[in-house]
Amino acid sequence: MPLYVVTDTANAKTRLVDAQNPARALRHVTSTQFGIKAASAALVAKLMGAGIQLETATPESQPEPQPEGY
Repeated sequence: MPLYVVTDTANAKTRLVDAQNPARALRHVTSTQFGIKAASAALVAKLMGAGIQLETATPESQPEPQPEGY
């Protein structure tokens, strides 16, 4: 598997990760730092009422197709 360097931009901590792709490397590093769950309407209302702004994730870019022979 390829090796990836994952750097935490908040504290400049760098990790070297052996993973199938960059997304898996990032998931490995962040799995102990962050939790994720679907937001209920009640939770959205509570968070927005507390001033939390909605963020929109950008779509992942697709790799360009390689010509045959690569």
